[in-house]
Amino acid sequence: MAAAQLHTLPIASDRPWSEDVSDRTPAAIEVSIVMPCLNEAETLALCVRKANAFLAAHDIVGEVIVADNGSTDGSQQIANAMGARIVHVPTRGYGAALIGGIAAAKGQFIVMGDADDSYDFGALMPFVAQLRDGAQLVMGNRFRGGIASGAMPPLHRYLGNPVLSFLGRTFFGTPVGDFHCGLRAFRRDAIVALGLGAPGMEFASEMVVKASIAKLDIREVPTTLDADGRSRPPHLRTWRDGWRHLRFLLIYAPRYLFLYPGIALTIAGLLGVLALMPGSLRLGRVEFSIHTMIFAAMAVLIGSQLIGLSILARRYGVIVGMWPESALMRRARTWVSVERACLIAAAMLVTGICGAITAAVIWSDTGFGAMNPMALMRVTIPSMLLCCVGVQIAVTAFFAGLLDQPQR
Repeated sequence: MAAAQLHTLPIASDRPWSEDVSDRTPAAIEVSIVMPCLNEAETLALCVRKANAFLAAHDIVGEVIVADNGSTDGSQQIANAMGARIVHVPTRGYGAALIGGIAAAKGQFIVMGDADDSYDFGALMPFVAQLRDGAQLVMGNRFRGGIASGAMPPLHRYLGNPVLSFLGRTFFGTPVGDFHCGLRAFRRDAIVALGLGAPGMEFASEMVVKASIAKLDIREVPTTLDADGRSRPPHLRTWRDGWRHLRFLLIYAPRYLFLYPGIALTIAGLLGVLALMPGSLRLGRVEFSIHTMIFAAMAVLIGSQLIGLSILARRYGVIVGMWPESALMRRARTWVSVERACLIAAAMLVTGICGAITAAVIWSDTGFGAMNPMALMRVTIPSMLLCCVGVQIAVTAFFAGLLDQPQR
């Protein structure tokens, strides 16, 4: 997949992500440990000490980077005293801090983890070993490694993380059981090429989603989660940040957001309209008649709109580099030209108009007076439906044609 436009955030070194680091590494730094920090004075020293001890114990040439997001509690002074390299990131947000820290990192491999002492920076060797073995992104799995009592709220542990991780695996085929583990490691060049840019907590999802779309080698190792050592509340906000993660997953999965619901609604609605055109249906004591046909027609209209949006969303994503074009979409785009779509739309419009004329003739037979509305609506509803869907097909085709116009 072609890499998306790289995002540059203002950092102390003012170096863009896309920079070739080969000319600025006097020593071959293998591992950079990046910690996002916003007022972590209570735990930062312990985290930096553990990270430095890990590098020394395993004879790894590395560095510890504190990506400071504007701390006012002395965190910067603590990081400096502990020998960590400070990167000042003025753009607020978890993702913004990490983007700034990763941009400034000099290591071939990067390990990222929170500076609240909930992750064990002394137990990073499984991550490094997987990277040395060829992995490009190594995720920690807290559910496999162990979650200490009180380390994760029950709502996150039993609902939020499992549900979002399940959706991530379903939408993107990602072999990850803990989608939002904050301790992870990766090859710097592979992740920088993804053009990550989410400034908030959804950065964690963005990394995994884009790595999955790019077909990176993603692996998972068990890790532990302890209760953090802070006395203040965490920066994470359950409902706000949970929604931002879900929103990001849905935006990058137009098949699940638009296409599959649209197909289901369209098929169900069509079956309802066709079944009720000859007359009412009775199942036991329940009778389905013309009013049911109206709602069935509504399902077809909504479903066809969703299908059209899925086509446009997929095409837009390909154009801006969000994902590669699938073979199926390439064949469909070749066959369904604007002209062919317009012919199909015209046929539907003509059929719908003929139905409307038929209904008018039926009405005229009564002298434009009293009529049987049940019988007449069985003609007018399908006619209306054909006209509406025909127009939608034509409009969608022209909009897709607009997206395919050459870019300056």
